[in-house]
Amino acid sequence: MSNMNNGRAFGSVSELLEQLLRHHHPYTKAALAELSPLAEQVARMHGDRHPELAQLVVLLRRLRNDMDMHLMKEENILFPYIKQLIGSSTVTPPMFGTIANPIRVMQAEHDTDRGILDEMVQITRDFALPPYACASFTALYQGVRALVRDLLLHMDLENNRLFPLVIEMEKDKLVRF
Repeated sequence: MSNMNNGRAFGSVSELLEQLLRHHHPYTKAALAELSPLAEQVARMHGDRHPELAQLVVLLRRLRNDMDMHLMKEENILFPYIKQLIGSSTVTPPMFGTIANPIRVMQAEHDTDRGILDEMVQITRDFALPPYACASFTALYQGVRALVRDLLLHMDLENNRLFPLVIEMEKDKLVRF
C-alpha cells in the first residue's frame, strides 16, 4: 500500500489541479489567442527581413491547435476522473481502463508540443530581438518567451508531479472485478 492515503498527498493533487485549472490552462488559452494574431501582424511588417517570423506564425498555429485539443481532453476527461479519485474511497474502472492510458496520451502530446516550443526558441535564436525591433515585435517575442516558460512548467507539473501521484492514488482505490 502506498502512502497516498494521507491527507497531504491528496491535498497536493488537489492543489496541483487547482493550479493547472486556475492558472496554466487559462493563461495558455489567452496567450495563444493573443500571440497568434500578433505574430501574423509582425510577420507582415518585418517578414521580409526576418523569414523566421513566418515559421513562428505556423508554429504558434500548430501549438494552438494542439493545445486546444489537449486542454479540452484534460478538462473534460482526465481531470474529472482525477477529481473522482480525490473524492472517493473507491472507484470503478473508467472507460479508458486505467488512468495510465490517457496519461500516456497526454505525455506523448507534451513531447510533441515540447518539440514545437524548442523549435520556436531555435528559430528566434532564443528570442533575440534585432536592435530596430518595434513595440509589436518586442511584445511578440516577450509573450512567446513567457508562454514557452509557462508551458514547460505546466508540462513538468503534470508529467513529474501530478501524473505519478494519480497513478498511485488510482492503484489504492480502483475496484477490481
